[in-house]
This record gives sequence, C-alpha cells and structure tokens, in this order.
Amino acid sequence: MTIKRNILLIALFIFVVLTLFINKLTTPRTLSTNELLVNGLFLFENPKQISDFSFYSASGREFDKSDLNEKWTLMYFGFTRCPDECPTTMYQMSRLIKILREKEYPLEDKQWVLVSIDPERDTPEDIDKYAKGFDKDFIGVSNTRPMLLNLATQLSVNNVMPSNDSMDHSHLDNHVNNIILLNPNGEFAGVFRPPFDLSRLSLTYQSVTSN
Repeated sequence: MTIKRNILLIALFIFVVLTLFINKLTTPRTLSTNELLVNGLFLFENPKQISDFSFYSASGREFDKSDLNEKWTLMYFGFTRCPDECPTTMYQMSRLIKILREKEYPLEDKQWVLVSIDPERDTPEDIDKYAKGFDKDFIGVSNTRPMLLNLATQLSVNNVMPSNDSMDHSHLDNHVNNIILLNPNGEFAGVFRPPFDLSRLSLTYQSVTSN
C-alpha cells in the first residue's frame, strides 16, 4: 500500500508541475512600460478621455462612444482605395485575430474598428465591406469629415484637410499609420506604432488586454 501511495503522490506531483508549466506558457506575460515601448506599443501612464462621436456602418448601424464601453478596441484609420499601408496593416490585424482565436484567447470583450479617412468616397457600406474582407469581425465605419477630424484629432491621427479641388486626394497619403488602443472605459490608452511585426503585436496586445 505504501508503494502504491508513493507512486500516486509522485504522479500527482508531476501532474501539478506540468499544469503549472503549461499555464505559465499559455498565460500572457505582463510587460513593463519599457518592454511594451521596445515592442512597438506606447502606453499612456494616464489614459486620455475622449468626447462623444458618431459614425455609421453598413445598414445604418450607428457606432458611437457607448460602443467602446466594456471592450478593448483596436481602431485603425484608413480608406478603401489605400494602395499599400492600409491593406498591409489590416492584414496584420487580421492575422492577430486569427492567432488569438487559435489560442482560444477571450475575445468577447474585444473589437476591431476601421474608420474611413475618405468619407467623401467611402460610404458606410463600402468601408464595412472592405473591413470584413480582412476578417468577419471587423467593423468599418464612416461619417462626415468634421466628425472624422474631431475623433482623429483626439486620437493624434494626422488627417490633413483636402484642398478645394475635389479631385485632389493627396491629403490621404499623409495620415499616420498607427493602430489606436482604447480601453474598456472608452479612453485613449495607447498607440501601436509601425512597422507591425505579428509576434510583437501579439505579445504586447495580450500583455495589456489580459489584465
């Protein structure tokens, strides 16, 4: 009986050790502010409040500040006719979502939003369809330029006003290619800066949103 009990205790000990080891491997590590910065995420010491806003997605669905409550939000400013930076960044974000799904990372309180910086040409239906082309869970939104500038300015996104020439869209080439992080209180929490490496993006995102 003593031998059986010892074997059972040893087996139990090995099981506990393996469980703790696996848990350590699968639990995102909390990075320091400096580690986050080195890996591309500038996190504000004190998240910034933002004012109300209102945008529209497909089928007239309104997206406003209340939709940020109780969710971690990654927000990107781009446009459907963007030749290089926007599709590249959106693709990296879609890969991040795929990895998180594969790891069964909790996504119930996470969302991904694409805001059009070309509202004169991107209808809500256009931008939402474009966003969902990268991942079904993306939300694409658009509204008038004054509303866009209001939100973009608060989130430190450079969006130069177009010239009087309605055919001149050169201002779109000057937008800042950052991914904005908003916390579940609807506050501006930080900025993911390019170039976007998937491993670093995944590491920093999980470190912040797992807390």
